[in-house]
Amino acid sequence: MTNRTHLLGDSWLLQAKHLTNNLLNFIFPPVCANCKKPGQLLCAECLAAITWLEKPICAHCGRVVAKETSRCPACSRTPLYPVDPVRAAVIFAEPIPTIIHQLKYNGFFGLAAPLANLMVEAWSKWHMPVDLVVGVPLHPQREKKRGYNQSDLLAHHFCNQVGLNADKKALQRVRNTSPQVGLGASERVSNVANAFVADGLRVAGKHVLLVDDVCTTGSTLKAAAEALMAAGAKRVSGYCLARAL
Repeated sequence: MTNRTHLLGDSWLLQAKHLTNNLLNFIFPPVCANCKKPGQLLCAECLAAITWLEKPICAHCGRVVAKETSRCPACSRTPLYPVDPVRAAVIFAEPIPTIIHQLKYNGFFGLAAPLANLMVEAWSKWHMPVDLVVGVPLHPQREKKRGYNQSDLLAHHFCNQVGLNADKKALQRVRNTSPQVGLGASERVSNVANAFVADGLRVAGKHVLLVDDVCTTGSTLKAAAEALMAAGAKRVSGYCLARAL
């Protein structure tokens, strides 16, 4: 199957999902994913309660720090290289955890658009000259069960608004890893080690921006970046919706 056929197939599926979503919204008006107020998937009050990521942050890993630094204590001990830098739009504090849970586990894929809008709004602060955007992939079995990959959806909506190119085929997850939630830092590293393989024809010589929903320790971004660099990427940076404190 050609790349063009892949793109047309992906486009058709997204359009079908949007049409289905619009029809459901007409019959069953949406409610806020956080407070259940009817009218929108994210109401104005819950949007206003979200905390934006602001400086001072670690210049490398994007953690909030007391004073601006090139390396915070955490990433001085365990650098996230080759992914550098890591940035995010908002802090992983309520109502964001509840909203992301709804996106990932309760079928609220329509949340990807308003959440990507947050990433677009914050991009002017963290903008970097990237060539290609790649959503951190799920294993095919997990994506089939969920019906979508939330990181791909975020990347798609983000790229549509900022004029960047997203490539869903550039990186694949080849091991069906356990969820990272509840794992310690060292367990997270082991869990995603060698979990990804990148396509050198798509990434060689390019500055790749990895998009994910949440960055906690950064171990998933690091493992994905290692696969991209092994395939010839020139540089890999990370941009997430939310950064854990």
